[in-house]
Amino acid sequence: MLIKPVKEIYLNPMQMAAVEANRYGRVKNICIEAGRGTGKSTILGWFVKEAVRQMPRATGVLVGATFVQIKSRTFPSTKEGLEMFGLYEEVDYVVGKSGKSLGYTMPFQAPNSWSNVVHFSNGFILVLVSLDDPNSGRGLNSYIVIGDEAALLEHDRLFNNVLTTNRAKKVEFDRASLLNATIFTSSVALTKTGEWFTNREKLAIEKPQEHCFIKANAKVNKENLKPNWIQEMYEQRVSDMLFN
Repeated sequence: MLIKPVKEIYLNPMQMAAVEANRYGRVKNICIEAGRGTGKSTILGWFVKEAVRQMPRATGVLVGATFVQIKSRTFPSTKEGLEMFGLYEEVDYVVGKSGKSLGYTMPFQAPNSWSNVVHFSNGFILVLVSLDDPNSGRGLNSYIVIGDEAALLEHDRLFNNVLTTNRAKKVEFDRASLLNATIFTSSVALTKTGEWFTNREKLAIEKPQEHCFIKANAKVNKENLKPNWIQEMYEQRVSDMLFN
């Protein structure tokens, strides 16, 4: 049996606000609009870790614009976040294959193909869904949806292929704060593609018990960035708008 060391983990104010919104506020729809270097991928790792803990054998979705984006940018950062919170690849989860031979519990609904699936030891699975594949995500019954770079996601495909699948429930998960949650992170939307994400701030104002919209810039994570990084980016900026 692997005995993991106990360690203290420090969250920045943006990350803590997201955790508290769900843990104590019981808000299930959380959007984080934050600049580069704010620690968005780390907090996604926390939400994946919590979904695994709260809902064993359930199915979650990690959605991205393309599989290239998910596999080369989003998930590697999320894996680093998972390790930060004590979940290690090839120990607590496997990627692109079933962990049945390792003694992992099987999910409620095992997929026919495991190529785009992350299988956790307690049976929770995270399905990687790409919106550039019109059939990716269809037929799933998911318990949580998580998305990075949300401003790049086309809303009609997101709705048809992903959001409509977030409907599954079990009596044993009734007290799970992340049951049927949606967690999205993104930098500021610069095109109409991401307008749906920006508009979620209005939902947070109208329905604060259901939606939370958190904004932050890189200064919130200054302790984890190299010295003078923000100043260097300012000096090398393409434009004030993009820097801001």
